[in-house]
Amino acid sequence: MCKTIAAVFIWSVLKVMLIEVTADWLGDFTNFGNEFKEFDQEFRDWDNFFAGAAGSLVANRLSEVEDWKILLIEAGGYGNNVTDIPNMYFEVEYTEYNWGFVSVPQKTACLGMVDNTCAMARGRGIGGTTLVNGLVYSRGSSLDFDRWADHVEDPRWSYKNVLPVFKRTERFNHRDRRAPVNKPIHGYQGLLNVEYHLPRSPQLEAWLEAHEELGLPIGDYNAGTGLGASPAQINTRNGRTEDAGTAFVLPALKRNNLRVLTYSYVTRILIDEYKVARGVTFTHKGQNFIAKASKEVIVSAGTFQTPQLLMLSGIGPKDHLNALNIPVIQDLAVGSTLRDHACFYGLTFSTNYTEPILPLENYVGQFLKGVGPLAAPGNNQGVAFYESQYTRGTGYPDIEIMFIPSNATNDLSQRAFRLTNQTYEDVWKYIDRTRSFVLYIVSLHSNSIGTVRLRSKNPFDYPLIDNRFLSDPGNRDLRRIYEGIRIMMQLARTKAMRSIDTKLQGGPLRACSQYVYQSRDYWFCAIRQMTMNLYHPVGTTPMGPNPHQGDVVDSECRVHGVQGLRVVDGSVFPFTLAGHPMAPIALVAEMASDFIKNQYLYYT
Repeated sequence: MCKTIAAVFIWSVLKVMLIEVTADWLGDFTNFGNEFKEFDQEFRDWDNFFAGAAGSLVANRLSEVEDWKILLIEAGGYGNNVTDIPNMYFEVEYTEYNWGFVSVPQKTACLGMVDNTCAMARGRGIGGTTLVNGLVYSRGSSLDFDRWADHVEDPRWSYKNVLPVFKRTERFNHRDRRAPVNKPIHGYQGLLNVEYHLPRSPQLEAWLEAHEELGLPIGDYNAGTGLGASPAQINTRNGRTEDAGTAFVLPALKRNNLRVLTYSYVTRILIDEYKVARGVTFTHKGQNFIAKASKEVIVSAGTFQTPQLLMLSGIGPKDHLNALNIPVIQDLAVGSTLRDHACFYGLTFSTNYTEPILPLENYVGQFLKGVGPLAAPGNNQGVAFYESQYTRGTGYPDIEIMFIPSNATNDLSQRAFRLTNQTYEDVWKYIDRTRSFVLYIVSLHSNSIGTVRLRSKNPFDYPLIDNRFLSDPGNRDLRRIYEGIRIMMQLARTKAMRSIDTKLQGGPLRACSQYVYQSRDYWFCAIRQMTMNLYHPVGTTPMGPNPHQGDVVDSECRVHGVQGLRVVDGSVFPFTLAGHPMAPIALVAEMASDFIKNQYLYYT
């Protein structure tokens, strides 16, 4: 067993982990004069930046080794009483907990948004985007991981091998005894709580019954097949948000080998002339610091900021780096394969059920008991997964429909989604939110590929994010969403949905007035107006064995061509999955932690 003391540094803007640098290592990075100070000699073996879902979990797992000292560095702070309330998720987007990224102007989607730009909420704080997301816990299909294992040429990523890792992380609480649950596939002793929201709304009940009426399965969508409808499994604990900081960081603070540094921003990875990562530079309280590492640097800054940090450090497409006069250390396709779940937000239905409006103290009382509207995730109460024409008969879902209470379509949602006044008026402004629900239609397997590029050499400039939604030459993403709309129209005609007098409302969009309302051409136009991201960006440093074919990290998350450098976050996904990314990101963190422990505890 390796006795070398290791320390981990985790920063919130960019998650980077430095693993073991010798105490007397200086290299060429001492030539900063008085501008940079060396940070805390005691915590110097492991550097990990960005305490999101992955960084928080890596910090927890590595600090389990008493001989390793961990420094967790985050650009933001801890969550608060507002982030604890699941239904405040839109409100949290207007606080310091959201980076507030915006895409460059788009040509094929987000056309009903201000300046044709897509909003890109990304969490800043201990817990990362789990502080601001919709909280759905969705692993994806078993076929996702068998495909992943084939792509990276490593069977450890197959579903058979990752299922025990998923279960290790999870603490499943079967609060809704009527909900379908495949008990053997869940974990019950892990750090991350998963449960159902209570109580169900009559609208959600009718929507689920409509699936049964059409012969569509009702089941546990985390059971591996991924197909079917269900109340959403969510990351709350007794009705309170279970963000990654709460689940992974807070329980580890009692360990003497974990130190947390908040409100710090990593600006560069230090790589020597031998292409070995040696540490990072970061800012804290207006001062610049160098943190050296004695083993590795682990970057976990997320799909937008991980490629930004790598490129600022000389790792990325050489033509792009040369254009900015950044010395090229390793020519890799960093930031060249941005993928996301394209989501259509334009389906709203009215019903004859009126949600009662209660005094505020009633809602607070319900929340304190872990139930009621405040304990509900703001935009996710039910989910369903389907096959499209492209996957029919394979058992591999590539369409998702999400059931959303209409109170998630308030004026804050207009700002959050950057909807123009005209778009908002056409779709949501005049609906009766006490009687309505919204459906999000999602293309799960993205064929459209975007990019993340540097705006400048300044690490404090936001990156250029070009999603390019619905831009694939075959229009598969657009056609999947259209097929999802048709599925919902079938559901709306069922006896179950007619029993609550379900009717399409909102629209037609004035931007699509040249087409017959509800015709195929109309929906194609509306989809381009009202489709944006689902806050699920992945893939900008993809995992795979072939750096000459666009892969950036190997199957153990190590950056090709650079020693002592790993990426551990959603940017390593080789493709989008048939589910939401939070659970698979936690899987990546668990797997990477195992790889690191195996390398430094058992093979050194």
